[in-house]
Amino acid sequence: MPLLSHPELQKLSNHQKLKLADELWQAGISNTMPVTEPQKRLLNERWASYRTGKSKRLSLAELADKVDRR
Repeated sequence: MPLLSHPELQKLSNHQKLKLADELWQAGISNTMPVTEPQKRLLNERWASYRTGKSKRLSLAELADKVDRR
């Protein structure tokens, strides 16, 4: 479903689009959704990277700012 087929969505600011994407993502998540072993490994690697300071957490405002600059 391309964004071009929804002109009302094209009018949203990047911040509004990110907020909508987050809401859609959250609506599709279920506690019963299966997580594969490769997904678990990747999540564990990313969590370890964050805990050791190798990766930085972004706030929603920082993420929106990065998207707006593109």
